Amino acid sequence: MGRKAVLIGFWLLGYALGFFAWLVRAPVIAWVESIGVSSDVAGALITGLAGSIVMLVGVILWSYLSYKP
Repeated sequence: MGRKAVLIGFWLLGYALGFFAWLVRAPVIAWVESIGVSSDVAGALITGLAGSIVMLVGVILWSYLSYKP
């Protein structure tokens, strides 16, 4: 798989996950605040989780698609 395809895939996956996270942020932040965490920390937790999911899925897909026995 080419470098451009991988970069475009990372970009599209990150965009889609960021878009989804933006839509569900209010209820998630309210839930995290209910357990005693400030809204700033809740937003940082959501952003970190979204970024880690994008990277994990991207690396797994990249390694799977580039594997040649």
